[in-house]
This record gives sequence, structure tokens and C-alpha cells, in this order.
Amino acid sequence: MPTPDRGHPGPSAAPRGKHLCHAYGDEREHAEAVSGFVHEGLARGQRVLYVTGTGDPPEVLDLLRVRDGDVAAAVDRGQLVVASAAAGTAPGPFDPGAVVAGVRAACERGLADGCPGLRLVGDLGWAERQPPDAERLLEYELRLEAEVYAELPLTGVCLYDRRAAPVDLLAAAHPRRLSEGGPAGRAVGEPPLAVAPLSGNTGLRLLGDADLDTRPVLTAALEALARIGGTVVRLDLSAVGHLDVAAVGALVRTTRALREQGRRLVLVEPPETLRRTAGFFPEECSVLEPAP
Repeated sequence: MPTPDRGHPGPSAAPRGKHLCHAYGDEREHAEAVSGFVHEGLARGQRVLYVTGTGDPPEVLDLLRVRDGDVAAAVDRGQLVVASAAAGTAPGPFDPGAVVAGVRAACERGLADGCPGLRLVGDLGWAERQPPDAERLLEYELRLEAEVYAELPLTGVCLYDRRAAPVDLLAAAHPRRLSEGGPAGRAVGEPPLAVAPLSGNTGLRLLGDADLDTRPVLTAALEALARIGGTVVRLDLSAVGHLDVAAVGALVRTTRALREQGRRLVLVEPPETLRRTAGFFPEECSVLEPAP
């Protein structure tokens, strides 16, 4: 998950974007969330980018026209752009890098046109019809945060069907949700285990507890961590309160797997629970490398 140098201002030169999500339960909720978010952006004069992975933008426009007849005019003047993130990419298994690149390119085109504001809808309906592995979906969200929202000034929302999507996993990657009354975003109850990218895509940060209840999130996070490029990958555990024995074992296996590739996993501020477990299993845990 390395971030290539694209020659644009970084986080210090531009305000950080706002990355929201919304899980809908049926087509009515889906339509309401989409139309409310899109039409509020149009009313504010913002450029609205609707990025769908389905490859069928006309369906999206039909949905929006039902709610507002001015959609066609917004498309004609270039204020509303509906595009497929998968357009031009090779068919095959879900590739987070290709989709994120498509999303970023669409956002950069909008900013280059000098629009007063940018609003992004990422409709992940394809994830229910052709579900990727959990770690690839988490990798996608983490890369979207690190490579788009951390570097570009926009407000965006990822849409998921909660009847089919891995809600716990997606909650771990989204600290804020779309407000029912608007796009500003509202904090929700913190997930038991949250995952966030470290600055510069050098690793990940875990927040919460790693135990039986959060095992799927930890597993997906470590799989995504192993895909991050570089000889040294960091896992920040400073905000982790508890790791059970199985979680420590997962860290050991990931460390060994990376060492076989000639790479290192460095643990930043591991909690006392990890240190105690390592004391009980010194030989197995000897491969773990805490940061100096």
C-alpha cells in the first residue's frame, strides 16, 4: 500500500477530507441517502462525483432523476459527474489499488477545474454482488483514507448494504457516519477494534481491544498490513487496551511471514497485556520487535 509521489500538495498544504460512511438496509434507504447527500452538494454549488464500481452510471442518474428533475442540468454543466471506478481497469479479482487510483483521478479532475467544493459518493454496491476477501475490502478503505481523504479537501461517503456487507469490519475503518439530516458526519459508538492508516502509509494503528469478538477485524487488519510496501512496517498499538493470547499469536505469525520476505514488523508502544503474554511464551514471542 505505498503512496507514490504524485507531485501534489500533501496534508500540510490542504485541509484533510472528511471520510464518512452509511450502511443502508433497503433500496428506499439507499435512494434517500444518495439523493440527500448529492442534492445538498449541488445546492451548495459543489462539484459532486458519484463513483460506482458497477460500471453502469446511467442507473445512478435514473435514480437521482426520480428525486430531482434538475439532475440533467447539473450533468450538462459539469457539476454532477457519475463515473465507474473500474472503467479502464483489467477484469479479474478486486484490486484496491486500481479502484483507489480511479477515485483519486476523478477527485483531482474536479479540483483542477476550480470548483468551490468537492463531494464524493463511493457506492460499494458491487461489494455485495461480488464480495472481495475481507482484508482486500479493509485495505481499500484504508488506502482510500491514506491516499485520498488525507491529501485532498473533500467530503465523501461510502455506501454499503448492511444486509450483505461485513458491518463490523467497515465500522472499524469509519469513525464517522453520515448524519441523517446532512453530510457533516456524526461520531458513533466506537467500534471494539478500529483500524487507521499511519501517516505516509508506513503501517497501521489499532484502537480498542483485540480478542475473540474482534478476531475478524484483527485478521483482516494484519492481512492488509502485510500488503503495505517497504522493508519496515509499523503497527501502532498505543491505543490498544488488551490483546488476548490468540491475538498475540497472530502478531507472531505475521512477523514471521514478513521476515521470510526480508521485511520487519515493528510494534509501537505494545500494551502491558502483550508484554505479559510474551513472558509466558518467551521462545515463540522472541520474534516480536518493539520500537525503541
